[in-house]
Amino acid sequence: MAAAALAAAVLSTAVACAQDETAEEGPAPAGDEAAETLEPAVRVDAGPAPEVEVLEAGGGERRVLAYAPSSEPAVVAVTRSASATTAVPGAEPSTQTTPAQTLTVEGSSEPDVDGAQRAEVTAREFTSVDEHRNAQFATAAGFTVTWTRDADGSVRSYSLEAPAGATDAARAGIEVTADVVADATVIWPTEEIGVGARWTVTDRVDDAVAPTRVVTYELTRLEGDLATVRSSTTAPETAPVLTAPAPDGGPDVALEVDTYDVTGSGEFTVDLRAALPAEGRTESSTRAVYVDPDSGLRTTHDEDSALEFSPAG
Repeated sequence: MAAAALAAAVLSTAVACAQDETAEEGPAPAGDEAAETLEPAVRVDAGPAPEVEVLEAGGGERRVLAYAPSSEPAVVAVTRSASATTAVPGAEPSTQTTPAQTLTVEGSSEPDVDGAQRAEVTAREFTSVDEHRNAQFATAAGFTVTWTRDADGSVRSYSLEAPAGATDAARAGIEVTADVVADATVIWPTEEIGVGARWTVTDRVDDAVAPTRVVTYELTRLEGDLATVRSSTTAPETAPVLTAPAPDGGPDVALEVDTYDVTGSGEFTVDLRAALPAEGRTESSTRAVYVDPDSGLRTTHDEDSALEFSPAG
């Protein structure tokens, strides 16, 4: 298989970390045009609920931690950045980058049916350190994202309501951010736990090589409705072969998976009565090496991403 074909096969199945900001668009609408009414909501199903297992119950006073309605709205800045590089012998490495972009939202949560919570946030501002993207993101003000989640934090679904004047880049940027925020939501055990408690959350993800993620949480501090947790993420099971569509439309291409390492870590302070974490940061990386069984050519694919929450009120 040619080097270009190898790269195309890997890229076709990898997560495009910068796909939300690469579209070239004309000037962003301004003024009243950018503040039009919201379009009908687009709903996204989050899939089956994850599995939760308590490893250690912790010490001191123990109680069941669960999300509850907000006492008042909170303003939080959500900053995301990412990069991905694919390299094959005989070709220049291909790199996609998402420079740091910050979505500032006002959010609250309220009761929903069957004991669930509706966590809703509205975009106040969406900015990027990149000047071109910053102009496109300016149309995101008023964008509304609503997560429907169980009291333990398991996200059932989420919906997006975009301003009619929002650019494609603004829409895609917020959609990707909404997805990673849903993935970063801390899920609590239904059992009573105390400081020092450790538990795992096992979930299915859209990954052709490693479709399972295991997040291990540790409760390090608990004061009233504020809980601080540390997390680490792994992908314990990987497929031996990556099957990808051929770039020329022919039969699928099979690449041997030589290495596929997924790691992640984070620390959050969670307000149980808020739509989003009060503050915190999580980082993740993927290191992959694929081998073409016919030519022996090796393709590497590296991804890195970071997500940060900070008070902005």
